[in-house]
Amino acid sequence: ISNLQSYLTAYQNRKYSIGFVPTMGALHKGHAELIKKSNNDNHKTIVSIFVNEKQFNSKDDFNSYPRNKGQDYDFCSENEVDILFEPSVEEIYENDETIIKNINFKNILCDKYRKGHFDGVITVLNKLFTIIKSNKVYFGEKDFQQLKIIEKFIEEKYKFLNLVSVPTKRNEEGIAYSSRNEKLSKKQIQDFISFHQQTENFLNSLEKSLDIETANQKAKDFIVKQDIEKLDYFEFRNNYDLSFNGTLSDSRLFYAIYKGKVRLIDNLKV
Repeated sequence: ISNLQSYLTAYQNRKYSIGFVPTMGALHKGHAELIKKSNNDNHKTIVSIFVNEKQFNSKDDFNSYPRNKGQDYDFCSENEVDILFEPSVEEIYENDETIIKNINFKNILCDKYRKGHFDGVITVLNKLFTIIKSNKVYFGEKDFQQLKIIEKFIEEKYKFLNLVSVPTKRNEEGIAYSSRNEKLSKKQIQDFISFHQQTENFLNSLEKSLDIETANQKAKDFIVKQDIEKLDYFEFRNNYDLSFNGTLSDSRLFYAIYKGKVRLIDNLKV
């Protein structure tokens, strides 16, 4: 951290704007979009890699999370990252293991199924924001509930920090880039592509003037016909407050499904 601080001080003395992209590593094209946006917006871009155990719901999930440090270093170099910050657990949490409790967008979507997950997310971000003190921070729309929670957290606690959301980067088949995709077999990926494309077709069949509650009835009818091993949620919610109020034109379709032990989430703007 002291090494990082000397760079940050030099940047601040020169009045450089700093963009920050927090990650857990296993970097992919989705991260590249965040870095590209930060490079366009700022003089300097900092990427952090820290696999934060406090936001995992099981030891197994934490231990099996993809890690590929050498590739990540090359990736940051190729994408013109100025500083790669890779702190240890001791550096981040020192003697302070206090968990910050998330109070926003509770008991819905991922918060309902991953108890304590967002507490872990804002706890580590609180540490990182304090260390890095960037002008802007970048998050993707793929984890939309997380984005909304962080937006509220920043409004309440880090008024100097500007949150920039970046649209989800997708492959040719429409699948969002995700570190967890690496854990899927070829068959699981093909099944997932098929499911996602059917979901897009379903979405395109609906009138945008439909109210969200009616659309969710149709969503239930659609999802029961799909071959899904395990489902957490498949529902429309309002873009702004994640409620069931409004029409499809103000909404996104959110889903969390499993392929084997791998939990896959996405959201599609109507």
